Amino acid sequence: MEIDLSQARQTVQQLLDALEELDGTEVDEAPTRAARRQQSQVTRTLLYLAHLGDRAKVEVMDAYHAFKMRDGSAGE
Repeated sequence: MEIDLSQARQTVQQLLDALEELDGTEVDEAPTRAARRQQSQVTRTLLYLAHLGDRAKVEVMDAYHAFKMRDGSAGE
């Protein structure tokens, strides 16, 4: 059996790229419309990063369960 983690690797690469892009971002805390827009964008981006982390976790668990299903049936 070949373990296929290509989907998880793609998701993790997306996560890494987005993390690198956001890392070190200076957030404008001024009470302006542009600052609020930037803060909203950062909030959405952070939520998306959390989603990507969750998606990668699910994709790895899918591979694990597929492996266990084959492993369990091979022993019978």
